[in-house]
Amino acid sequence: MITFGSMYHLVPRIWNTQMFSLRLINVHFWLATIGVLLYITAMWISGIMQGLMWRAFDDFGNLQYSFVESVAAAQPFYVMRAVGGAFFLTGMLIMCYNMFKTIRQGSTAPHADLNIAAA
Repeated sequence: MITFGSMYHLVPRIWNTQMFSLRLINVHFWLATIGVLLYITAMWISGIMQGLMWRAFDDFGNLQYSFVESVAAAQPFYVMRAVGGAFFLTGMLIMCYNMFKTIRQGSTAPHADLNIAAA
C-alpha cells in the first residue's frame, strides 16, 4: 500500500499534471484492502485448521487425518484466497489504467520553479 501511495504521489509530479481520477484511486484502495484481508484471513484460518488436523490422533496413536484430507478440507479457503487475489489484481489493473491516463495527459516539460541555474 505504501508503494501505491508513493506512485500516486510521484507520477503526477513527474509529468506535471493532476491524477486522472481520484475516484479510481479510492476504488483501487478499497479493492486492494478487501483483497488483502480476504487473502490473509483465508490463509490464516486454513493454516490453523490444517495444523490442528495434522495434530489429531486416534485412539491407537495413528494420525486421524491424512495429508490429502487436510488439503481437501482447505479447498474452500483456497477459493476464498483466489477471490481475494482477484480483488487485488482488479485494483492493480485500475491503478495501471489511472496511471496510463495520467501520464498521457501530462507533459515532461520541467516546472519553471525547478530549473536550476548552471554554476
